[in-house]
Amino acid sequence: MEIELLGPMTVRRADGTVVTPSAPKRRALLAALAVRLNQPVGAEELIELVWDGAAPPTARAALQGHVAALRRRLDDPRLVLGTRGGGYVLEGDADRVDLVRFGALHDRAGVLLPGSAARLGADDPAVPLLRAALDLWRGPALADCGSELLRTRTLPALTDLRLRTLDRLAQRLLLAGRGGELVAELGAAADAHPGRQPLAARLVQCLEQAGRGLEARARYDHALTRLSGPPGPELRMAGEQLARHAPPDRRFVGRSAELAGLHEALAVAARTGRPILVTGPAGAGKTALVQHWAAQRFPDGVLRADLRGTHPDGPREPADVLAGFLTDLGVAPEAVPAGLEERAARYRALLADRRILILLDDAADHPRLAPLLPGRPATVGSVLGPVAVVTSRDRLRALLLHEDALALPLGPLNAQDARALLARALGPDRPATAPRTAAELDELAERCDRLPLALRLAAARLAARPDWTPGDLAAELADEQTGLTALAGVGGGPDPSGIIAALDRTYRTLPPAAARLFTLLGLHPGAVIDTATAAALADLRPAAARTLLTALDAVHLLAETAPGHYARRELVRRYAAGQAAELDCEERFGALDRLIAHYLELTAPWGPDGSGDGIGGDIGGAAGGDGARPAAWFRREESALHAVVLCAEQYGRTGAAWLLAHRIGRLYELSGDTGGEDRAHRRAVAETGLRAAKAARDDAALARLGTDLAVLHVHRAAHRTALEQLGAAVAAADRAGDALLRHHCRSRVAAALARAGQYDRAVPLLTELVTAARAPATGHLLVGALTELAEALVRVGAPERALAHADEAVRIATDRTARGRSGPARPGAERSGTGEGVRTDRAAVLATHGRARALHALGRRDAALSSARLAVALGRTVGDPAVEARSHGLLADLLFALGRSVEGTEARRQERALAAGER
Repeated sequence: MEIELLGPMTVRRADGTVVTPSAPKRRALLAALAVRLNQPVGAEELIELVWDGAAPPTARAALQGHVAALRRRLDDPRLVLGTRGGGYVLEGDADRVDLVRFGALHDRAGVLLPGSAARLGADDPAVPLLRAALDLWRGPALADCGSELLRTRTLPALTDLRLRTLDRLAQRLLLAGRGGELVAELGAAADAHPGRQPLAARLVQCLEQAGRGLEARARYDHALTRLSGPPGPELRMAGEQLARHAPPDRRFVGRSAELAGLHEALAVAARTGRPILVTGPAGAGKTALVQHWAAQRFPDGVLRADLRGTHPDGPREPADVLAGFLTDLGVAPEAVPAGLEERAARYRALLADRRILILLDDAADHPRLAPLLPGRPATVGSVLGPVAVVTSRDRLRALLLHEDALALPLGPLNAQDARALLARALGPDRPATAPRTAAELDELAERCDRLPLALRLAAARLAARPDWTPGDLAAELADEQTGLTALAGVGGGPDPSGIIAALDRTYRTLPPAAARLFTLLGLHPGAVIDTATAAALADLRPAAARTLLTALDAVHLLAETAPGHYARRELVRRYAAGQAAELDCEERFGALDRLIAHYLELTAPWGPDGSGDGIGGDIGGAAGGDGARPAAWFRREESALHAVVLCAEQYGRTGAAWLLAHRIGRLYELSGDTGGEDRAHRRAVAETGLRAAKAARDDAALARLGTDLAVLHVHRAAHRTALEQLGAAVAAADRAGDALLRHHCRSRVAAALARAGQYDRAVPLLTELVTAARAPATGHLLVGALTELAEALVRVGAPERALAHADEAVRIATDRTARGRSGPARPGAERSGTGEGVRTDRAAVLATHGRARALHALGRRDAALSSARLAVALGRTVGDPAVEARSHGLLADLLFALGRSVEGTEARRQERALAAGER
């Protein structure tokens, strides 16, 4: 017969028959005697336990009756209920009562030496004993035993013994490398007893040994949150071990090129002692990359130290880091040397010839790193030694210089890996391969700058909101004012998570002058900033600005993509904008005024269309920015220019807003309008400029911006709207009393009419423009007027008259080109913002176009082809890709008309390449 108390109370015969007493008091009496098997229990104590401390006067007589009934039920000679003195005793073998057998198994396992499992490995004899002891438990002990008082007195010690047995089994299994076997039981016990730190520590260790590092870290962090004070020694040691031997992150995605780079660097570093430097922006995943790579590569383990280079409390002292390393390497705390140099010497001696990784995370500078680097081998050979890997947001150029470090820069994930990381947040009902979902994931990844930290935060947000699509979250991140907070993460205290917190830590490391420049750059809306623009914003000399930009580049807040040109990620731009929003009004407005004036100065050479811009010398005569071709400069600055126009309008700088908008339209023409998105952006800028011109009540500005907008309507075939807009522009030019401006607007009206097919109305107006342009004040406009009239006459079927006008235009343009190169420019050329020779060259090309088309219409195909080839040759000298593209387009048209398709195809290819900015 057996009595089971480790769960619901049960009494069984040898054949398995259950004979548990049904009366609660008889169960309580039997349980009280079984708990103290072979030990006498006084009658008074039994009465107290059986009646839960509320015994009646007849309790002693009733107790004797219960004893007699139990004797009849216990028909096993190996389990006898006897009388002893003034009480009773249950005598029998320990195996008859599971609770007693549990204690005996625990004691037998404890006889074995603690270190024997390390020698015996999987054959440790203590493991089956402890396992058998724990297997006796079927649920809460003494359940339904009939006495709550008995449970209250017995359970604390019994539970403690069970937890100590579980802890002892965990230690033995860990020594044998089998810690993962006990994770489920340890997890349940740790949840039920959150105050037992050794139990939590053992669970963390078993999870880590099972390769479940993320769960181990989560359990460790959870245990810390339940503590009212600092962790005890066992839990603290488990956390340190977790940090040193962090397993690969199973959420890790991609980085194949970087992992290959680390592998190549390892071959050099292990033989030469050169450190490996992994550097990159906040959130790039530097530590995760190294830990993922290091797993299984270093048999002697990993020493890891968070150097806290960007921590609000400042970086750790090298001496303190070395003390921790020495302790990890087996040096007793009292034996750690006192001085920094002595600690470094002992550290290097212990590391010699050991295959170990030293991960120095979040380093601040070389002086603090130097004592932590392992010693260099006397000679470079085949023996592999320790390897130091340094991670930092700083480029640590001093480490490269003094230690010959092997640099591995880390940037964003590629598009495919970024999409894969986000896709993990989608449930099975939202396949990431669906075209719409894939497109939304790609957009979301770009909003996150494809940085792993931002991507993980976005993925967590998606996982928490299964009703959201990736497009919903991308739209939230697109909000200029609040989008960044969607990636703020969670957590407070000294180490909050999230993009803002990560950038805060980098920002706090900046010297004051660099921090001021970074903040002012938050007012700049573009992705690329050059030295001159930064100097203007901060009111600095270019040399001083360049020094500070280099400091920002050093910590990856900017990236110098070309000499003097610095790119920044969108998340960094928004963070800087948030910092700039905290500036006082005077400083913010002063910087914005300097930025607007800077762009007005840069765009001055490309302002008017030949009619002057009406501002004299107010903004100086700067010559085109950085000396690059206008198209290249404009494409780089395009988004910034758009935003500056909006900014100027919003802050009441209406004169600057309309003027800059007008110049942007000119730059679009110079760089070649590619249609689509280009035209949408161009229209938005023109509409902003027109609003500003109306606010400024400037008729000349209204004429210019109205004409710009009308041309865009022509491009999109909204001819009626274009004519209405141009009519308003002409009326404004008439009110302004500017003859040149009036001519310009009417010329574009005629062009719009021609494009709309209204040739009967276009030709008379163009004829009037030619007549007006023969006057001295507008003579420099004659070539353009003749050319436009010739083009229109070809279209209305009057090629003879068209050829006469085109020949006159070519003669005048050629003459003016010659005079522009050998003598002073004509009056009015200075107002155009460019030398007359260059403009006349452009006019000569367009006039040659008209001549070629007229010749072709007359059937003089060879002469037409010669004129077209001349236009191509002249177009190359102008430096205007739009004009050159038109010349190639004309040549292609004529070649195809002649059936020369091979040459025509090549000319068309050249036209498209120029239009796309590829030449």
